[in-house]
Amino acid sequence: MEEDKSGEATIHRLSATTVQKIVSGQVIVDLHSVVKELVENALDAGADRIDVSMDSGGLKKIQVKDNGSGIAKEDIPLCASRYYTSKIEEFDNLENVDTYGFRGEAINSLCQIGTVTIITKTVND
Repeated sequence: MEEDKSGEATIHRLSATTVQKIVSGQVIVDLHSVVKELVENALDAGADRIDVSMDSGGLKKIQVKDNGSGIAKEDIPLCASRYYTSKIEEFDNLENVDTYGFRGEAINSLCQIGTVTIITKTVND
């Protein structure tokens, strides 16, 4: 699946069959995995500058700023939904995955354990 740099909505829900084949369990197990998931999202969005800051060692706040392609306004509500992704459409697409994330679990998992604020813009904003 090709990356959409236009800023148009690209996030969609995976089918139940695809989810059953790739489900992996909890992706957030500690502060390290929070930062890892957010940095991987930035890299997948084409970022070549990523700034990570934390308050109280990440216990109060973890902030990741990047210069990636951003999330289309239409996709913002979907990006926190479990199994919504822009990376694959079905299980067979896994043969061509060239990104860190593809299951659509990271942001949803973060929303389950803390307060998440997403500030984003695309080239069209």
